[in-house]
Amino acid sequence: MFHPGSLYDVYDKNREETQTVSHHHVAQAAVADAIAKSTGFEVLLADFGYRIDDDFARRMGTLILKVLAGRSAFLKEHLSITTEHPSAK
Repeated sequence: MFHPGSLYDVYDKNREETQTVSHHHVAQAAVADAIAKSTGFEVLLADFGYRIDDDFARRMGTLILKVLAGRSAFLKEHLSITTEHPSAK
């Protein structure tokens, strides 16, 4: 049985001794109101040829980290990722 879910990524700046990024899988029904009131970042699988591979994972991970860093000076300062596709070099 399929249960639609959401992945909730959190940067916890209040835990200075461990500063963590945590991921939580939550039933969509539990966060439906919040999702309806939020800005979404749609990723079209067709843009990736319906392949969820290393390139897709790299781009998705980059997107998540950049969004989190946009709300945290600490993460922004420490973010060191390549945003250019390797084949573009």
